[in-house]
This record gives sequence, structure tokens and C-alpha cells, in this order.
Amino acid sequence: MYQPKMNRSDSPQSDSRSVVIVGPGAMGCLHAGLLGRMPHLDVVLLDYRANRAELINEQGVIIEAPADTYTVPVPCTANAQELSTADLVIIFTKVYDTAAAAEHCAPVVGPATAVLTLQNGLGNYQILQQNLPAEQVLAGTTSSGATLLSVGQVRQAGLGQIVLGSPTGNKALADSTAELLKSAGLEVELTADVDALLWSKMLINCAINPLTALTRQRNGELLEIAALRDLAGQVAEEVYRVGQAVGIDWGEFDPRRAVEEVCRATAANQSSMLQDILAGRRTEVEYITGAVVQAAERHRAAAPLCQCLTALVEGLTDAERKE
Repeated sequence: MYQPKMNRSDSPQSDSRSVVIVGPGAMGCLHAGLLGRMPHLDVVLLDYRANRAELINEQGVIIEAPADTYTVPVPCTANAQELSTADLVIIFTKVYDTAAAAEHCAPVVGPATAVLTLQNGLGNYQILQQNLPAEQVLAGTTSSGATLLSVGQVRQAGLGQIVLGSPTGNKALADSTAELLKSAGLEVELTADVDALLWSKMLINCAINPLTALTRQRNGELLEIAALRDLAGQVAEEVYRVGQAVGIDWGEFDPRRAVEEVCRATAANQSSMLQDILAGRRTEVEYITGAVVQAAERHRAAAPLCQCLTALVEGLTDAERKE
């Protein structure tokens, strides 16, 4: 059973680092399991539902990897007051829960705590900065994929790279966070342009998530159907143009190639939006293609494909809920 962590000054393992992962969804559980295997890391999952937290606390996190299935005894709690100050907090909640997540994890955020968002969509780090010390907020992306099978149980669809940076230029905090994640065997890179990074992830999500949700296809299957492959490319190019209007420096980024590379790397994965549709949950479409539409309107650009996909996914969600 879960036992509250001792204060850092009382712990005999003074060289251990503490990580709190907020949100026990597919990506939260995957990373809790990956980090929780490391003896030098004290990893805890923070949930908002006490009954679900109790179940995960009892059974641990179960990961179905390509080679085998293993269980990691990751503690889970719904009460952040039980925990001592963390070295790193990673936010994996849905975009629409970001403000609530910031409030929920506030008790574990001390003066030196890094708060890293690896969520989908735009606006997450700004919401965290409004609720927590701005200079301690980091933003990043991960190309790993996972499917939530049941409470605390995920299927690993591929391990990718984490790229992170500091929106306020706190390079020392970004460096130390990258080193902590690397110590767990994760591939990590740093970026000085967080907004370009987030837009690149947004572009990929816009091209993959709505199409997989609407067609019930896995990521890799988008490339097997010529019409869907071309449509995904058109969406990517549209988001690229809106990003240009916003002022994003894309460098040598190739939108179609980037989407196809992710589809191949996560071929067996069900996108998070498809998982939400299948489970009858609210999707994040308004913060993905919907956010592109809003950005296009602000900067006098056009985003008809994103507007169409947003309406279709919202309509599908409403239809699913009425059944």
C-alpha cells in the first residue's frame, strides 16, 4: 500500500530524486512505469480520483511492451498534501484540465521544482505559468506512444524522444531536468525555441489525431490509404502556413515528411483522440485543430481543413454521447 513520502531532510537516500506525474492516462502511466523502474528515482502518480488512485496503488502500473509485460510498483495518490516537495513534476492531463492540474499539484512545487508539460495542444505552459512560478515551468513534447487498456495498464506502442525547453530562458532548470530524464534511459534533447517545438507537435497532431478518430484507423494505417495519406499531408501544410502567419520559424521542417515519419514510428498506436472517441470521452480537438483555427482568425490566415475536422470530431463526439 502507498505510504506518504518522507521529507527530503529525513530521507536516508539523499541522492534520490523525486518525480510526481500528474494524470494516470496512457502517457502518464507509461512514463511512470519507465521512470519508476529506476532505483534512484522516487516516482509517484497524482490522480484526482481517489478510487482510481487506490486501484493503481494496489496493483502498480502494468506495461505491455513489445518484448514482454511487466509491472512497476508506482505509488499513486489523490492527495498531494501527502507528498513532500518534488524535484520534477510532469503534467500529462488533458489540455482542458491543465488549470485544475496546476492547482492540484501546487503542494509539491517548491522553490527548485521543475514543472514540465508534455501535453498535447497549445496554451498549456501559459496556463501553468499563471498558476505556478513562471520561471519553473518547462514545456516539451514526446514522440512516444501508448494505448490505455484499463486503469493503470498501457500498451507501449513505441518509445520516442523528449524535447524540452524553458519559455522564460531558464536554461539551468531545463538542463537539470534533461539530465534527470536521461538518467532513466530516456532520449532527451533541448530546444531554445519552445513555441516552434510546440507548433511542430501541434502540426503532427492536427494531421493524425482527427483523421484517425474519424476513420478508426491506427496511425500507420493513414499511410496505407492514398486518400488519407494525401489529406494528412494537406492538413500538415495548412497548419504550416498558419504557423508562418503567427511568426513561427520552421527552419527546414518538412510538414508532410514529419507527419509520415511519426505515422511510421507509431504505426501500431491508436491516437489519443481515437482512444477518447472509443471510450466516449471528451476529445482535445478544440485545443488542436480548433486552436489552429483560432490562430488563423487572429492573424488573418485561412484554415478550412482544420475548421472542418474540428466540426466533424465535435459532431462525432456528440453523436457518441447520445447513443
